[in-house]
Amino acid sequence: MDWLRYANQGATRNQPINPRLAEALGGVLPNMGVTMEVFSGGQPGKGSGGARVGSTRHDHGNAADVFFYQNGRRLDWANPQDVPIYQDIVRQARAAGVTGFGAGPGYMQPGAMHIGFGNPGVWGAGGSGSNAPGWLREAYNGSAPAAPPAGGGAPATSIASLFGGSAPSAAPAGAPRPPAMANAPQVAQGALPGDPGGVMSGIASLFIQDRQKRQQAEQAAREEEAARRNALLSEMFV
Repeated sequence: MDWLRYANQGATRNQPINPRLAEALGGVLPNMGVTMEVFSGGQPGKGSGGARVGSTRHDHGNAADVFFYQNGRRLDWANPQDVPIYQDIVRQARAAGVTGFGAGPGYMQPGAMHIGFGNPGVWGAGGSGSNAPGWLREAYNGSAPAAPPAGGGAPATSIASLFGGSAPSAAPAGAPRPPAMANAPQVAQGALPGDPGGVMSGIASLFIQDRQKRQQAEQAAREEEAARRNALLSEMFV
């Protein structure tokens, strides 16, 4: 694999990464023109009696501490020009199934990153999620898969469902449109039978917009809660 090399022969974690992690990263890094150098790789599982250090994330090659290179140059997250590359790595690797990322000042070496499987999360100095640098949190949270509504796409909303199962009675033909509704968006002019002025269509449109806003707010709240749980988990299990 041209994109992967090892420099961990003298390290305690001197084993290679496992095929599953290599497959995930092999679908990301070569396409970016990025190579990865492992300076701390896999280690024997806990309780096996083999030489090991730290958490279980590196057990059986499930994670590695690495440097990244592009065009022969070692990348460094302290260089603002390199930060977008690190963020792309995190986003694409997470989409490929990689779950844990650690980097930042005070965590390992400048430019180094922990990358691999284990409990989902990001962290920085001291293995604490609260110390994860902003660029890392942004990339990780921005790549979180959004939970689509059941059936895919925005759920259809019927006019009748907005009014408890039955549509409101139509306004009399020729009735003037109330001033408050003059600029209200319409579902469609005349979408409701007997509503030539679009009065009830405008009301229905407002209900639909309000419902969509509530759904978006609920989705945002769920994503914030998921990010908070991930941060707590990373602090507990790193």
